[in-house]
Amino acid sequence: MSCRSFLERRARLVVLIGGWIASAATAVAAPSAVLPFATHTWGELARSSWRPLAVVFSTTDCTHCPAVIASLADAIRKSRSRVRLLVVVMDGAGQEEALRADRHYRQAAGLYAFDGDAMALRYQVNPAWRGLTPYVALIPATGEAAFHTGAPPAAALQSFLRP
Repeated sequence: MSCRSFLERRARLVVLIGGWIASAATAVAAPSAVLPFATHTWGELARSSWRPLAVVFSTTDCTHCPAVIASLADAIRKSRSRVRLLVVVMDGAGQEEALRADRHYRQAAGLYAFDGDAMALRYQVNPAWRGLTPYVALIPATGEAAFHTGAPPAAALQSFLRP
């Protein structure tokens, strides 16, 4: 047995084990359930002890939403802040299994689906919101939420993620 083949096998084993660990960590972090987003949910989140929160409102057919979710998840991870990322799928009711399986939503700490009249639920979140997605709410540890249609501007996100 040559030294090189021994090292190559060990390197492959390390890569394989690393891949298993990474996939297990992703599975653990992924939301295990899709929670209902009802008329009282926004108020509970806004007053939650989980704050600060970044909440992305999405739809299953939104082409820009996956990139916004991924960029927010990446920014939160890199900042090492205690911000939690939540995703609310406006048209996700009845599609819970598909939502849990979708890789884009696995980056969220919590996953919700609208449960009720969409217009009334949007109004509860922000009366000025007209339903465009992605719609991002940055809820700081103290103070009022800031709303953004699309990805939040870099300066706003950086200020929000600052410890």
